[in-house]
Amino acid sequence: MKKNKSKFIRLLKIKHWFYSHHFKIIAKFLDYVTRTKFSCDIPASLEIGNNWKIAHFGLGIVIHPRAKIGDGFTIFQNATIGCRKMQGPPTIGNNVYIGAGACVLGNIKIGNNVSIGANAVVLTDVPDNSIAVGIPAVIKTKKEV
Repeated sequence: MKKNKSKFIRLLKIKHWFYSHHFKIIAKFLDYVTRTKFSCDIPASLEIGNNWKIAHFGLGIVIHPRAKIGDGFTIFQNATIGCRKMQGPPTIGNNVYIGAGACVLGNIKIGNNVSIGANAVVLTDVPDNSIAVGIPAVIKTKKEV
């Protein structure tokens, strides 16, 4: 099982390499492969940091191509990171955990060391060291919880 996950992550890194080295047709083809084989839309143009984890082979994950994601990112199945009402995509900091089914929408900033709960809908900025849960998300510092 671990071996298959590393193949999935390797495929994402390979298609990003092709995209960043101007082999966009090959990158687009690999985007199509990940969409059909893994049922996710993780584009080759995505700017993502190091040490990230994508659970369940990215099943149902949709990420906007212009989203920016920091280091230590963990995302679970059926999560969405995208635009809202023609705004830009979100910017996500370091060490962010996004639970299953969560939606992070709009031109917002998610701080460092943030946890977003399962099925939360985040529409506003989330400061560092916070937790966001609910629809729409209620934001609390980790000290309050």
